[in-house]
Amino acid sequence: MRLARPIYEALPAAYLVIGAFALHLSYVDVPGARATLAFVIGAAASIAALTLQLRRRDERERRREYSVERIDAPGASGS
Repeated sequence: MRLARPIYEALPAAYLVIGAFALHLSYVDVPGARATLAFVIGAAASIAALTLQLRRRDERERRREYSVERIDAPGASGS
């Protein structure tokens, strides 16, 4: 599935907001199943946001490093 670029770029921020909100709910809610579920959702969303951000940064660095359109195998120069 392909997403529009603005939506794709906003995903880590959205996950981080959801994670922060869920972690806040787990903090202010009475201890119990709801608070535990909110904590798990918050932790998972925060980890997803950080993972997406780090993977995206690595991909951008890799593209900058290998800016050539096509990489040929050694000895496959067409001669």
